[in-house]
Amino acid sequence: MTKPVESAYHDGNNAPSAPPMSASVYPPPYGEQVRYPAIPSGGGDGGRYVDPNALPTAADAARMHGAAAGTADRIVRRIMLVDPINAVGWLGEPRTRTGVADYTYKREITHTGDLIDAPTGDRIGKIHDVTPHRADPQTGLRLSGPNVFGKYETVDGPEVTLGSFELDARKLTVSGTAASVAVRLVYTGACVHDAHVFHMGNGWADHFTIAHLDGYLKFSLSPNNASGAWENRVECSSGIRDKDFEPGKMYTIVAVCTEEGRMRLYVDGELRGEGDGLAALPEFETSRTRKEAWCGRFMRPDTSMPVRAGILSVEAFDGALDDATVRAEYSVREVYANVE
Repeated sequence: MTKPVESAYHDGNNAPSAPPMSASVYPPPYGEQVRYPAIPSGGGDGGRYVDPNALPTAADAARMHGAAAGTADRIVRRIMLVDPINAVGWLGEPRTRTGVADYTYKREITHTGDLIDAPTGDRIGKIHDVTPHRADPQTGLRLSGPNVFGKYETVDGPEVTLGSFELDARKLTVSGTAASVAVRLVYTGACVHDAHVFHMGNGWADHFTIAHLDGYLKFSLSPNNASGAWENRVECSSGIRDKDFEPGKMYTIVAVCTEEGRMRLYVDGELRGEGDGLAALPEFETSRTRKEAWCGRFMRPDTSMPVRAGILSVEAFDGALDDATVRAEYSVREVYANVE
């Protein structure tokens, strides 16, 4: 007689009772977890183990590791100084390139001058779409106005006119995550959304950007491609509204990213905004080098509006400037200039 096939499933009513909780029908690691002997406090076993209550937090351990590796409290060094008043070489014959590919269309761009590193005589950047002229030392080299002729079609359709500095990104290499940028400028008109004072990055990754966005002066960062790039961008607002920046008044703007990825934004030597920044991400990485750097526009010219200001200086640093240095070097008292 053929033996009936037994079901592989229990019908629920005749299911066997569960094994007692003190035992497991499966060997570790699927059943009972292996139990390790308790680690004695104070080191135990002749000092082989560290007292678990004495262990540092992950953040403290990272700082200790940095100190041991010689990466903590690095000496901050200036890696670029742009002086558009005294260190400019205007070209006798401007060089116009046509068919320059941007994100939405092709256009022409005119290289009219070079930014020079005064101590070495090296070129550290180019001036685009600005008529050669002697800049006013009180108002700086203007990136908008009658001497500017660069035409850009915005993503919303209207054409805008702006000038820009294209900085040599190779000279902006940093030792780690920490970096600082200081810009001295005189606003010559009302601030507008998408006016980018400074930007450097690698496409959508490794952004370090100072811009007027959504009605406020803001500082934004993004990690490298491996850490999510643009999708994990972070920002810090100064809390100062665009309409509160006075035309004709000199300002200094300093943006600082610490080695831990935290953000600080100063205006005239005063801390106006700070945040956890990249440090708020579970983990992140940034690149030490950038492929592009601009003063006066974003990586996408079709989402760039004119910076209505004259630039007096741009400084970039390898490392994080501290509060005392910013207060001492970048405080501005009531300094006004004629911008008519």
